[in-house]
Amino acid sequence: MAETELVAKLTIRLRGYVMPDTDAQFEGYVEPGTYFVLEHRKGYPTKDTDYARLEVPTLGALDTWICTRWRSQSYATVLLAPKPPRVQRRTYDDEPLAVSEETLLRLLKDFTAYRYDLDRAYYPWPLPGIQVPLAPPQRNNCCTFVEALTVKAFSDAHGAEFVWDARRHRQMMIASTEDYFSPVTAAIASGMAILPPSEGTPPHPWTLIQGWRRQWDSGHTFLVVDHHVETDKVLLLESNAYEGLNGVGFRNLGNLRDLGVDLLGDKPLGDWWNRSDVWTWRRICATYLFRKQAWLKVRDRKLSGL
Repeated sequence: MAETELVAKLTIRLRGYVMPDTDAQFEGYVEPGTYFVLEHRKGYPTKDTDYARLEVPTLGALDTWICTRWRSQSYATVLLAPKPPRVQRRTYDDEPLAVSEETLLRLLKDFTAYRYDLDRAYYPWPLPGIQVPLAPPQRNNCCTFVEALTVKAFSDAHGAEFVWDARRHRQMMIASTEDYFSPVTAAIASGMAILPPSEGTPPHPWTLIQGWRRQWDSGHTFLVVDHHVETDKVLLLESNAYEGLNGVGFRNLGNLRDLGVDLLGDKPLGDWWNRSDVWTWRRICATYLFRKQAWLKVRDRKLSGL
């Protein structure tokens, strides 16, 4: 029998409280979406109400109570949902348009001095088919980092067989409201990546994710380099100004300029999955309520495991 987990589906914004009581301290609003349920109290404190404690990392306490029912009025649906099966890892040995992990890691050295800047972004090198502003200054944001790294890697490896153009660039920048997950669309359409079996599937090594904390607000483009199944921890590579970063680096592990390690060496980041401040995939899902992923075709993996 498939494993299940308790979730709550909200179609409207609800108020969150410190305790299961609408007179308790207000913690913030819980936006529409699907949340993990940590505790469900039915008929509490009277038969007229039900409460659920949700995992909400965007609030300060990381969890909050909501009222899911008052008398005959339901505000949220609490149900058992099947857990996605474990990912079967691909080698991409049969994929002609794939790149080695070493190609990506060698390119990272050119981002070492970069700082995060939402409004001013410059690329370390030219990209095929488009005109981009080149550094200095060494500043970028999440979208430009992911585009620069992936497009450079695939174009260097495959030359004219890999096609990139102004349309794909606009998709990476989410220039249109017609597709809020256009970086994922661009990666798949260009041949760099494939779709996962489902959006609930845990990430494959070297997964591009476009996530939104709210619909459609507070977006972020980043890479999951690896997912450690036993601990559910994820190794996130991104350009960010939060979570221990100011520039390009691994979330809560450090900026590239501060790590001082050879990423092509033996276990350069150590047992990162044992770090308490490294995020889990479950926390990613609970934070970026609206998200899509593209599995990049990366072979000969060492940093991210086979």
